[in-house]
Amino acid sequence: MSTLHTLKKLVLGETWLLPLGVAVVVGGSDLIVRPLVGAEWHHLGGLIILAGIVALLLVSVARDGR
Repeated sequence: MSTLHTLKKLVLGETWLLPLGVAVVVGGSDLIVRPLVGAEWHHLGGLIILAGIVALLLVSVARDGR
């Protein structure tokens, strides 16, 4: 139950890690888009952003779980 409580706390914005992390993931994906403007980005872009967001959530939950 504590994991759900932590996740609820993160989603409702009681931390700065998620908003800053999302900004970093989106900004970083912009840096990746420039060299991969072709078909590679079309196929890999969503997976790169998804992996960044999932990693961000895992770090956030692990950090608040301590």
